[in-house]
Amino acid sequence: MFEPITKNIFRWGTNDPESGYMMYSHLLLEKDRAVLIDPVEIPDLIKMVRILGEPLAVIMTNYSHLRGCPSISRKLQVPLFMPEIKAVDEDDKLVSVFLELYDVKNSIQYDEKTELPLGIESYVIKGRHEIALKFHNFLIVGDSAYGIDGKLAFYPLGFYPDENNAKSGATAAALLPIMKKTMADGLLSGHNEDIPSGLQSLI
Repeated sequence: MFEPITKNIFRWGTNDPESGYMMYSHLLLEKDRAVLIDPVEIPDLIKMVRILGEPLAVIMTNYSHLRGCPSISRKLQVPLFMPEIKAVDEDDKLVSVFLELYDVKNSIQYDEKTELPLGIESYVIKGRHEIALKFHNFLIVGDSAYGIDGKLAFYPLGFYPDENNAKSGATAAALLPIMKKTMADGLLSGHNEDIPSGLQSLI
């Protein structure tokens, strides 16, 4: 069920029946404590998380990655961290409806100044409505980048072919400075492949 990326990072996924794309989630471990990033709900997930470590939090990288986040945070009885509305330039009215609809009013909105569990750092990806997370030597993103056949690719390659050049170029321009600043050696993504090492050489 869980695919180990390192001894303290695990990945699992499931197919999105609406889009047909695979959605991936990550579990981060440190000193027997666990944080879930953009988790999708699968059978026995709660039991497996508790076997691996004490759950501390669920963190969303963007609002389109609601997935099983509210349900899982309630079942684990841990806080749900969602990107701060203004930090990711979301529409206040739209998000307020979203928060009411999914009963996540008590979630914690976070930005780059928020202290996150396990020492996770956050970086707003400007223009992408998304926050990148740094854990140890890995950068974690929801949609903005991923690996394909061992190479680094930027959104929306494979999503909107007619707009690939313009949009993936804009995403790269927003994300590359963060990749360089953090000096992350690996990339964890919500789609396609993770890049376990050598990220800086792919930039």
